[in-house]
Amino acid sequence: MSMSTGGGPGGISADINVTPMADIMLVLLIIFMITTPLLQEGIAVQKAKARNAAEAPDVESEDATTITVTRDRSIYVNADMVALENVTEKVQERVAVAPDLPLFVKSDVATPYGTVVDVINRARDAGVEKIGLMVDREREGRVQ
Repeated sequence: MSMSTGGGPGGISADINVTPMADIMLVLLIIFMITTPLLQEGIAVQKAKARNAAEAPDVESEDATTITVTRDRSIYVNADMVALENVTEKVQERVAVAPDLPLFVKSDVATPYGTVVDVINRARDAGVEKIGLMVDREREGRVQ
């Protein structure tokens, strides 16, 4: 009596079925493509629009310091929520890491102007010389 180990109908197959694995990989790829831009943005605010905004490649730097003022007057230094009284100390800590980079301030369009000025004054008290205001670029009637 002889035994068949494959090749015929009903035999054992040693092939790997990669179709389910490819489906899972495509789903993971889509998930990462959607979530990655959300993670890079940081604190979401509706920034003011400007036509003649200058490019600031330093804002993408890992050591860059960004102060965000939200609509409800919450203040974040990079991703850490900070009370207004502690902004000077927190900015001093962050700027010590990269003193050559400018400080970037972004705020919501509904944030009171006085709050943004107060935050900038506290950053100046921390010794920051270069401060950039972040805006959304507007071209030909559209926001980029």
